[in-house]
Amino acid sequence: MKLYLCSLFICLEIIFGNILNAEARIPYTYLNIGGLTPDQQINSCYYVYGRPTANLAVRNCNGFNINEVTYNSELMVYYINGGYNEDGRIRAIVCNEDNIATNLGVKVGMSKDVVWSIYGDPDKHYKETQGTTWCYLADSEDHPNMPLYFFFDDKDVIKTIVVGDIGYYY
Repeated sequence: MKLYLCSLFICLEIIFGNILNAEARIPYTYLNIGGLTPDQQINSCYYVYGRPTANLAVRNCNGFNINEVTYNSELMVYYINGGYNEDGRIRAIVCNEDNIATNLGVKVGMSKDVVWSIYGDPDKHYKETQGTTWCYLADSEDHPNMPLYFFFDDKDVIKTIVVGDIGYYY
């Protein structure tokens, strides 16, 4: 009987330990800011925001370019120009503008507490020299690691929101 109980407790510890250590993962639909999501066509951006203040190639990647569309240096949208089945796809959105929100209503200038109350615990968090970064990862099978980042200043106020994998392009 003792062996049975001991085995049962070990199994429960393994099961609950794995559940508690699992990453939070957010729905892919949360990866949205200002009406834009990764994988939309760049024409969606033009439809929502109009003509950009700048559109330039920022990186050459063996047969295709990563382009940056900028709106008054506060909203930058990165998309693929060329490539197999990727031409025109948005890959990342960077927002420093306080009048553009995620689809759950979070904006630049809000506090870390607001982000936590809406999105919960981040999958990853990083201590930076001038603040912190929280990263939430999508649970989509198509894009299992597509991130949503909130960059906070040293007063725990959002200074930048990034949707998509911007690190790939730099």
